Amino acid sequence: MTDPRKVLPVTRNPLRRAASSCPAPPALALAALAALLAGCSSDPDVLARVNGEAITLAQFNEVARGNLQQYTGPPDSVKARLLKDLVDRELMVQGALREGLDETPEFQAFRQQLERQTLRETLFQRLLGGPFPVSDGEVRELYQRRGTATHVRLIFTFYETPARQALKDLKGGDDFATVADRYNPPGTVPPGGDIGFIQPGSLLPPLDDLVRTGPLARVLGPIEGGGEGWFVLRLEERRPQAQPPFEEVRAQLGEMLRQRKQRVSVLRVVDNLRIDHQVLVLPGAPQTVVGRLRPTPGLETPPPPGPDERKQVLARYRGGAYTLGEAYDDLMSATGNRPNLAMLPTVERWIESQTIERAALAEALKRHIHEEPEVRHRMRDRLNNYLLDGYYQRQVMARIQIGPGDFQAAYERHKASFARLQAARVVSVTMRDSAGAAALAEQAGHVPSLREAAATAAAGGRVREEKLTFPADSPLWTQFESKLMSMSAGNLAGPYPVAGGWLIFQLLAKRQDAPPFESLPAGARGQLQGVAAEIKREARLAALTDSLRRVFPPIELHVDRLRRIPWPPAPAAPPGT
Repeated sequence: MTDPRKVLPVTRNPLRRAASSCPAPPALALAALAALLAGCSSDPDVLARVNGEAITLAQFNEVARGNLQQYTGPPDSVKARLLKDLVDRELMVQGALREGLDETPEFQAFRQQLERQTLRETLFQRLLGGPFPVSDGEVRELYQRRGTATHVRLIFTFYETPARQALKDLKGGDDFATVADRYNPPGTVPPGGDIGFIQPGSLLPPLDDLVRTGPLARVLGPIEGGGEGWFVLRLEERRPQAQPPFEEVRAQLGEMLRQRKQRVSVLRVVDNLRIDHQVLVLPGAPQTVVGRLRPTPGLETPPPPGPDERKQVLARYRGGAYTLGEAYDDLMSATGNRPNLAMLPTVERWIESQTIERAALAEALKRHIHEEPEVRHRMRDRLNNYLLDGYYQRQVMARIQIGPGDFQAAYERHKASFARLQAARVVSVTMRDSAGAAALAEQAGHVPSLREAAATAAAGGRVREEKLTFPADSPLWTQFESKLMSMSAGNLAGPYPVAGGWLIFQLLAKRQDAPPFESLPAGARGQLQGVAAEIKREARLAALTDSLRRVFPPIELHVDRLRRIPWPPAPAAPPGT
């Protein structure tokens, strides 16, 4: 039975319990898919309904396209098996809803996080545009420019004010390396601000052009670096840079340009959101976060803020605010990015980025992105998967216990893989000449036996018939044990180079069998652990879906509609067509 979690998600709301609109047919014994009673749906694109939830033709094809390697065999049986797996999957989703797994705090937190993530991602995809094409001329121009590299030292700050203060320190006579270590956030720039020799294409505009063309031995800046922060630079020297042939790096440089265009677009979108939604970090907010949420010695995490503390505003945006309570939740989230709480500028930047994310969510809601069918489809898929995983762990994996009898059952199922050759009777000929051996092998393929072929060909090799037992004492036959196991009586093998010439042999008879389970060594029994668990899993999963069929009758199936579905399914239409 296919693990329902391996079937790609289907497109329906896992929280909606719609009732069937047609009279329920009488329940039947649902032992086989072909025996299931067809329903009364008049929609030709509905292949099945489980507790009122439809499995449609579009959903069927979507799953099929992503699982062609899993579903192999005659088309009619493969399509029937896939539909059965989709029905079983929906039964388990409905079972999860029946147990109230959609009402747990964990699910509610996952749903809230998923909704925010999906809306933000969708909004950014819309605002970014794309794709970001790169012409061959752009690639060639970058290749030519990368023939020169510039040695760069830089100072990076998140905001303009500290960048100007760094410039003032430099004008006051402080050493560049000293000032760089004073202002660069830890871990962002190498010591002394020395980032080494940089080739064009490594930095975002306008820094990239400034590094390539700016005057040497002079302090440059402050300059805003594409929305990432502010930079003060000193260009030490330029030198020629050897490059591989253009064709070897064409694809790499093209991807570098494409990613740079995309990154510039992302920064532009973020900057526009910051301006349009009037994002403002309040004075003292970084100090509040550090003072309240920085872990103290002896505590892994700071205690959560109280109700009044949670309301304290750290930043504002048009129509909303980012609070200390939200900052605590974000810091405690396993999926969230965490700032260095020892660096106030880093904390301030983090507060601003979290606030921009809230502004992006507000913008997405304003555009009603959450009401779009394709977006709802994606969120429902992920919610279904979450419910299914939880239900599967509770109802299948947590109820599996493996005992001694299960190991023996696993052994019986895979007994053939433990078989060993015990005895064989063979006829063999050893020829001194490889050409003669090849001619004998060819002749032997047209007569009943190797012995007759050797007599007819008068090849001169000595014919021997031997009764072998295994494990063999002879090194010669030990090396051919696996070959003999794969052969049937009458099969020929060779010629093979051996001591004294070339060997051809024919299997006359053999005896091979698996040893008794009781005689298996401990290592072999350990190999059966996974097999035994899989058998128990299959049995438990089958029992669970059978019980769910009794809980949610009747299942409406339209097996006849499978006949009009091509297999393999046609490729999906490009977006927008």
